[in-house]
Amino acid sequence: MKISKLFVASIAIVGAMTACSSSKGAVAKPNSDEVEVTQLCHSLTDEEAFYANAIAESSDAQMAKDKAVASARAEIAANLQAAVENFSKRYRKDVNDQLDAKVEDRLQILVKQNLKGSTISCDRITRTNTGKYRAYTTVKLSKKEIEETIERGLLEDKELKLNFDQAQFDKVADEEIAKAGL
Repeated sequence: MKISKLFVASIAIVGAMTACSSSKGAVAKPNSDEVEVTQLCHSLTDEEAFYANAIAESSDAQMAKDKAVASARAEIAANLQAAVENFSKRYRKDVNDQLDAKVEDRLQILVKQNLKGSTISCDRITRTNTGKYRAYTTVKLSKKEIEETIERGLLEDKELKLNFDQAQFDKVADEEIAKAGL
């Protein structure tokens, strides 16, 4: 799964740009009107899975939950779209300039189809003092499934398969992984 290395490196870069690191309890800051808040559901993307956290509020509990799940899945989709674009540009530049927009679009569609396989790894609902429901949700998506989808998508294209240069690809993938610190 050499294609996976380059894709994981692209994802690591995008994930690093979007990750939040704080999940401490509510603490008042001196001379400030801000209070740090703990999310009831909060996970960061790791080596095995993408995570997206979301909060939504509604007067209906199910609606709050549905809005939070949709928001989390939209965040994963946006991050994956950026990662596929970065992967495609790097692959085109360093390995095979025949990776065209049609193939990139196909990869985007395949990756979006994988979102259907995302799971809710945390789900909490609270009721505010105004009577509304607040849903905290974390959605998880396996990186392995995404990597396999990308690899299948590239290798199913006859022209790309014929022009696939494994040694050059390994070099690019190893460089990207080293840059990402993986």
